[in-house]
Amino acid sequence: MSRELHLLAYGNTRSAGPWRHPGVDNSTTAVRARLLERARKAEAGALDAVFFADGLNYGPPATWAYKTTEDFEPLTTVAALSSVTEYIGLVVTGSATLAHPYHLARQLLSVDHLSGGRAGWNLVTSFAAAAADNFSANGVIDHDERYAIAEEFLEVVTKLWDGWDDDTIIADRGSGIFNDVSKIHVADHHGRYFDVRGPLGAARSPQGRPVLFQAGSSTTGRGFAGQHAEVIFRGQGTLARAQEFYRQIHAEAESRNRTAPLITPPLRVLVGSTDDEVRRLQRSAYENFSPEYQAGWLLEVDVDVTGADLDGPVPASAFPESTETHQTALAGYRALASDGDPTVREFLYRTVNGWGASVAGTPEQVAETIETWFLSHASDGFVVMDSGLPGQFDEFVEQVLPVLRKRGVFRHEYSGTTLRDHLGLALPPNRFQAS
Repeated sequence: MSRELHLLAYGNTRSAGPWRHPGVDNSTTAVRARLLERARKAEAGALDAVFFADGLNYGPPATWAYKTTEDFEPLTTVAALSSVTEYIGLVVTGSATLAHPYHLARQLLSVDHLSGGRAGWNLVTSFAAAAADNFSANGVIDHDERYAIAEEFLEVVTKLWDGWDDDTIIADRGSGIFNDVSKIHVADHHGRYFDVRGPLGAARSPQGRPVLFQAGSSTTGRGFAGQHAEVIFRGQGTLARAQEFYRQIHAEAESRNRTAPLITPPLRVLVGSTDDEVRRLQRSAYENFSPEYQAGWLLEVDVDVTGADLDGPVPASAFPESTETHQTALAGYRALASDGDPTVREFLYRTVNGWGASVAGTPEQVAETIETWFLSHASDGFVVMDSGLPGQFDEFVEQVLPVLRKRGVFRHEYSGTTLRDHLGLALPPNRFQAS
């Protein structure tokens, strides 16, 4: 079967920078309107899903003066969006180290049912101390142990999701029997980290279970993704690094005798009708970003340029030798700082997109970049992040997608109704019925 390009829309509105643009309405009402409009626009473009990141904290205090208060809780947000859309997938981030598996399993399965089988779960192993402090946690857990917890968390969640056979519900009005209890499977899980009896009071969803996204790219993270992920959301800033990561993930999956997950890294896109307009938009995005916010946020991943001269070189002392917080982030930001000797201000602007890729150009140029990465096996698509400037997401849907369709690499319309349909993923077997 031939490969298909997969495009998702980044759902979060920007928390710093573009709010300063005079064309951006920063009221809560306007943020709500933008969320609804983005989901509808993404669906009109037949994108696979809207993807929501989450941090479980408001960020380091150094960011507070510069950060907007628009980051609504993702599960609540997609529940609202499910009622105003019909086809587009709805992917939320949920922590396997700070949430409880029963609670999160119930929430995600509820969204999956209410949306008709369109939910996805971006499983993360939370690394921020500020997030841990919000959950009565005893500090941040060491990197590899976070993944050990995630392994068990995922096992519990899938046991709960698979608790109903496809024919458990009989709804016999005469006898008054609704469920065949012989076909309800109790998780009865007792492990190192969790004790959960179950079951959930819900059948399997129309797509079997929510699609599992994952973002790790450390050695441990790649192993976890190769074993469990169905889609990977992880930025690799250059084509060559992305191709190497693609090969690594496929090798990890092959060694476990499973189909490789799709890889859809973030791609920051800026679209202009002409080269002159592109340059104007680039200047506007640069002028409206907040270096102070970016510097404060980087403290979460142990990168410290606070107090440094914004127009001077990035100090070597900004990066520790190693970290238990987020190893991939540290390596990614170190690479951004070493590429072409940027000033601190320039480095901080690069971090607006994490350590992922970006492209600024005309619709043809943007489409060319997307197609090149796809055809060269650097990715299976992207989570598209626009610059946050007014009208930019509309420009991507209305100007870039037609070019990709003309090139024959992106769909014209949906061929199914669930997120698995859009992504070309098979219905997962019920673990209690699999032979």
